[in-house]
Amino acid sequence: TEAKLKMETVREEAKQKMETVREEAKQKIETAREAAKLRMESQREKAKERLSDIRDKAKQQLAERLAGQFDNLNKKWTDHFIQQLEHYSAVLLKIEERASIASTTGKDIQAATAAIIAAKAAIETARTAVIAQAAKTYVLNSASVTTTSTTTASGQDRLMKGLRTEFQNLHKALFKDLTLLRDGVMKNARAAVRTALETLSKIPKVDDDNDSTDDSDDDSD
Repeated sequence: TEAKLKMETVREEAKQKMETVREEAKQKIETAREAAKLRMESQREKAKERLSDIRDKAKQQLAERLAGQFDNLNKKWTDHFIQQLEHYSAVLLKIEERASIASTTGKDIQAATAAIIAAKAAIETARTAVIAQAAKTYVLNSASVTTTSTTTASGQDRLMKGLRTEFQNLHKALFKDLTLLRDGVMKNARAAVRTALETLSKIPKVDDDNDSTDDSDDDSD
């Protein structure tokens, strides 16, 4: 009973800490995005002016949608990454609880504890990288698009060609950054959590005392 009460206290403290980290990460992302938005406001206005030079209204509307989709995609993916990290943290919390229970019965959890610490560090590293990615903007660089007369058919052709090239460059830059994030620190965080689980599972009869100390895990996954 004493062990169960102690575990409930530890679990509650861990959950509160995880919630605090989640809220801090959310606030940091929102702050970073707002700062980036203000920082790039001038460039956004210039981009709008350049797009307004497109005489074909249908093409102009399409270009405006394309110009806005890159930041939206970045927000969608960074939000997704943050959700994944929250899931990893929740899984790691369960692993830590199991290790603590095993410790109360005299089992050696030294290796598991080291793996848990490493996983926490990997998750925090990934979280920091995701927040940095959320602060990035992918705005049309109007300076790279022709500034010659756009009132003629040839001028419109040059304008559309320049915009097409710039949109392609933005697309490549965005997905290069997202891919590096996904295949780098995000992958590392997931692998670290898996390693922690595998390390814990190597402890002989690690779950022998779970039923007697806590029966809440059955509905928690």
